[in-house]
Amino acid sequence: MFTITSRDNPQVKSVCALSASGKKRREAGLFVCEGFTLLDEALRSGRMPRQVFCLQGQENRLPPLDCPVIPVTEPVLQKLSDVPAPQGVVFTLPIPEVSGIVGGTRFLALDELRDPGNLGTVLRTADAFGIDGVILLGDCADPYSPKVVRSAMGSLFRVRLFRLSAQQLRETMKKLDLPLYAAALDEGSRSVTGVDLHRSCVVVGNEAHGVSAAVKDLCRGSVIIPIQSAESLNAGVAAGIIMWEMSR
Repeated sequence: MFTITSRDNPQVKSVCALSASGKKRREAGLFVCEGFTLLDEALRSGRMPRQVFCLQGQENRLPPLDCPVIPVTEPVLQKLSDVPAPQGVVFTLPIPEVSGIVGGTRFLALDELRDPGNLGTVLRTADAFGIDGVILLGDCADPYSPKVVRSAMGSLFRVRLFRLSAQQLRETMKKLDLPLYAAALDEGSRSVTGVDLHRSCVVVGNEAHGVSAAVKDLCRGSVIIPIQSAESLNAGVAAGIIMWEMSR
């Protein structure tokens, strides 16, 4: 089996470009993952890699795969990896095609959530609580960037992701007969513990500016998480509490 020994190999450069650029990921329809654990998660979720780059000598650690497996030297793996200590295997996966929302009762919408760690936390929590979908509004962090992929820890493979405009969100929730709420500290906001969120969609906003006025105008009302002393909660934490209330 041919082993890649050059960091300037075209395949290596192609994978590095996917890691570095959301535009390249969208054009290729591929994203990059790393680690044997994440590979097992992908396979358990029915996701077959497009290609796998494995550190030479560790091929016996790989599960059965129906895709090309390419041995690489340690310097090449270091270039492919997005972390200081590579985890032995890097692989590419197809970005799933997104269809419209046709069913479900519990959704979380993110209005320009920018931090990759927050988005990864949201995806892990949505997976844990069985949320029917996470909806991205506006300029959110790229869910297929390496930082989000790492922080989601496999949940990215199982959570349904949708990209909608604000108007599409409103129309979709109307068709599903689900109320739309904004998580916002506004006059008249109600505690999340006092609103039935079992059938709903709640919008969590940008880390700095919260839910935009345009999106708030489309919502039935606002909900808040009662807190005692801190000024506010991290967006990922707030989303987690809201999703717990949806599933409680």
